[in-house]
Amino acid sequence: MKIFAEIATKLISPSFKFSKGGEAIRIVSQALERLEKKYGSLSRERIVDYCVSAAYSFKDRGERWKINQVFGPKSVEKFGTDRRVKYYEDRWLASAEITRSHLLSYIADKSKHPHQQYVYMPMEEPTKKRMLNSQAGYIICQSSTLGWSPESESCSRCKFVSKCKIETQKRFPEIYRLRLEHGIKDCE
Repeated sequence: MKIFAEIATKLISPSFKFSKGGEAIRIVSQALERLEKKYGSLSRERIVDYCVSAAYSFKDRGERWKINQVFGPKSVEKFGTDRRVKYYEDRWLASAEITRSHLLSYIADKSKHPHQQYVYMPMEEPTKKRMLNSQAGYIICQSSTLGWSPESESCSRCKFVSKCKIETQKRFPEIYRLRLEHGIKDCE
């Protein structure tokens, strides 16, 4: 909400403010849930990109828009369909001396997440290697480790990786999210 408020007050309407009630929080939270469902994960960068894109879409309307339009299902659905616009969004932000990296600073850095040490656990490798690619090995791994990890050599060779990702997500949703985010960064 702070990210969008800064963009909106500096570039769209200086009088913009989120309502003090819980309605605005609910609307923004639902948009974040839709984004997470659409993309499978929700990174800091994606949140910033969405806020910038949504604000840019409504920039010419002055004060003739509502929060439930900006963060509504249609806006989430349209988000990311034309990334050629990013150049123009960045120029628009620059006109108010705002950068995406500045906006990122409003969101807590996931590298300082309290569960960060669980992204990759090298001590689990011997257990993951036991009976690798067998049903018994999969059961041992599921009962004795935190499941799939993008940095695990064993996980990269395991034929049960798809099934394991689902189980890891069910059992440890926050660790799974961190692992996904970490794995995506490594691939870039």
